[in-house]
Amino acid sequence: MAHPGFFQRQASARRNTSVLVLLFLTAVVLITLAVSLVGYFVTRSESSALVFHDWLLSRHGLLTAATVVTLIGVTSLIRWVDLAGGGERVAKMVGARPIDPDTRDQDERRLRNVVEEMAIASGVPVPELFVMDQETGINAFVAGYTPGEAVMVVTHGTLTQLSRDELQGVVGHEFSHIFNGDMRLNVRLIALLAGILMIGQIGGFLMRMSFYGRHRSMRSSGDNRGQ
Repeated sequence: MAHPGFFQRQASARRNTSVLVLLFLTAVVLITLAVSLVGYFVTRSESSALVFHDWLLSRHGLLTAATVVTLIGVTSLIRWVDLAGGGERVAKMVGARPIDPDTRDQDERRLRNVVEEMAIASGVPVPELFVMDQETGINAFVAGYTPGEAVMVVTHGTLTQLSRDELQGVVGHEFSHIFNGDMRLNVRLIALLAGILMIGQIGGFLMRMSFYGRHRSMRSSGDNRGQ
C-alpha cells in the first residue's frame, strides 16, 4: 500500500507543473510587452500624444504585439515539428550517446538491469537508454510522447557516482514521469522555450547590427574630417 506522503508529493508535483506552465505563459506576455515598449519609444515621435497603454491598442502597438506572438508561435511550432521524432531526438539534441543493450560496461550494465527491473514492476515498456558522457554531475531525464517511445538519459556522474540503491531511486523517479505523462509536457515546453529564445536572438542580432552601423558611421565621419 502506498504511503500517504506519496500521494501528497504527486499532488504537489501536479501543482508545480501548473505553476511552471503559467510562468512560461507569463514570460510570453512580459516579452511581448517589453518589445512593445521598445516599439513605443521608437515610434513616439509619430504618436507623442499617446500614452503607452493607448499606443498598445493602436495600429502600431497591435502590429508589434502580433509580430512578437507570431514569431514565438512559429518558432515553437518549427521546434515542435523538429521534435516529432520523440525522445530520441531530444537525446541527440543534448549530445547523449545510446547505450548498447548488450553493453559490457559494468556501470551501464547495472543501469540497464535496474531499468529493466523497474519496467517489469511498473508495467511500463523498457525505455531506450542514453548517457551524456561529458556531464559529471548527477542528473537524469526522460523524454518522449508515449511510454512506448520514451527514452531515459542519464549523465556520466549518475552512472559512476551512485550506489545501486541510489540509482534505483533516480530511475524510479524518472519512471514516475513516464507513468504520469509528464514527458509530453516537457517536449511542449522545450518548443515554447525555443520560441522565447528566438526573440532574444533577434534582439541580440539587431543590437550588433546597430553597433556595427554606428561604428561605420563614426569611422566614415572621421575619414571625412581627415580629408
